[in-house]
Amino acid sequence: MDGALFLWFAWMGVIITVFFLKASNNRNSLIFVLLLAICVVTFEFQVMEYSFSALMLLSIVYGYFLLLTYMQVTRIYAVIIVLMLTAAYTSIELFSIYDPVFTYLYTKWSVSAILFIIIHISLHNSSERCSLLILGVVHGEVILSILFQQMGIKRLAGELASFDIIAISIMGTVTWHYFVQLTEHLEKLVKKHQERRGYS
Repeated sequence: MDGALFLWFAWMGVIITVFFLKASNNRNSLIFVLLLAICVVTFEFQVMEYSFSALMLLSIVYGYFLLLTYMQVTRIYAVIIVLMLTAAYTSIELFSIYDPVFTYLYTKWSVSAILFIIIHISLHNSSERCSLLILGVVHGEVILSILFQQMGIKRLAGELASFDIIAISIMGTVTWHYFVQLTEHLEKLVKKHQERRGYS
């Protein structure tokens, strides 16, 4: 079912944020955004002949907020990465329509893996990675909605399947970030242990 992975990861994010992160304004805002995303997941609105999900609007706002708050790269570089992610997501979705083989090859997990690889090759900051992942997929959804409308097919911009892809990619990014931190911590412990025992 589309959206099940998004809801599962969103609730997991709420639980981890509430019980494992230190109290701060960033933590409170993240909890608020995750709970708001869960609440508006089924809402849609119409702009002229286009249909948009409320979750997509929330994602655009939060994606740009994250990017402007934590951006360490230049704006041009950020735009290039968003365009790369948007092009990758849009082209895969279009290929899956025109060629049935792509429907079996490119599942939510494989598309998420492709976006994960692109963003990890391009950036090092986890907040930038998450914000650009959100923006890349959301902009891709807008482009797909426009293309489908021109072909005479009505498509909701911000389908739940796209948020499953975002959720998988972001969860992978967060897991990788904490895995790197854990390995660095273990490396420091090993180094201290070696120094105590007199190893160089």
